[in-house]
Amino acid sequence: MAGTVDSYAGDITSAGKLDADQKRFRIAELEQRIADAGDPPKAQLAGHVLIWLNELAYIFLAVGDLDKAEASAQKSLEIEEKLGRLEGVATAYGNLGLIYRTRGDLDKAEQMHSKALKIEERLGRLEGTAMHYGNLGVIYLTRGELDKAEQLFRKSLGINEKLGRLEGIAAQCGNLGLIYRTRGDLNGAAQMVAKSLEINEKLGRSEGVARDCANLSAIYLTRGDMDKAEQMVGKAMEIDEKLGRLEGMASDYGNLGSVYKKRGDIEKAREYWKKALELFKKIGMRPEIEKTQRLIDELKNK
Repeated sequence: MAGTVDSYAGDITSAGKLDADQKRFRIAELEQRIADAGDPPKAQLAGHVLIWLNELAYIFLAVGDLDKAEASAQKSLEIEEKLGRLEGVATAYGNLGLIYRTRGDLDKAEQMHSKALKIEERLGRLEGTAMHYGNLGVIYLTRGELDKAEQLFRKSLGINEKLGRLEGIAAQCGNLGLIYRTRGDLNGAAQMVAKSLEINEKLGRSEGVARDCANLSAIYLTRGDMDKAEQMVGKAMEIDEKLGRLEGMASDYGNLGSVYKKRGDIEKAREYWKKALELFKKIGMRPEIEKTQRLIDELKNK
């Protein structure tokens, strides 16, 4: 049993704060532990292996390796189902939902999160229920079904406020900010994202801070305030590069491309969109690949 417990085994929040090099080291460490536990894992190590697989899936997703993230989540699901651990089955479904959503397979993502939600509701786990309401809301938002998305975000927010979960409150404030921005309510969007940013800074959640800065950048871009837009996306990029978050970096490059496009600097816009496209291809984010390629193609005649 030596070495099975450490300061953040299974602690996703702590794992998310690791910088890029630390994440690579942690991946190697977790893979070695899982291999040493055997396949199938020894009975006394099964619980530890499930914790490691969950953390491994999260880190692989964070660094943009979706295939390995899926493999870890699928292996976790197999073991959890065999052991009849419903809470763990819900977690694995949730991880798979995030992976499919990142790839752009919204139907599969919805299926996974719906399965997870049913289990969480059956178990009476309010935290998990709130999380999957939020995840399903993001899917509806991506599809453009804003009313359904807002309804789910507000359900999630209500539960998180009841539980006093600041992390969940921040996530749903940020999501509601996206709803308002899509509807054209930039003041409402800025207020919600600023509230999310304040909480994430208070909690020291660097990943959340980066997302909020990127969202504020998009709001400033829409308002036509290019200097503030660039300032915010610069903050997001600094954090995402440190954390090794390829998805975040790709989005940041895309935002920078949009800033320079609005300024009329076509070459700079093309340069940043090409960088974004390269990362989106590396991750395998199909909708973002198509969207960014269209933006680059539109510059050919300019």
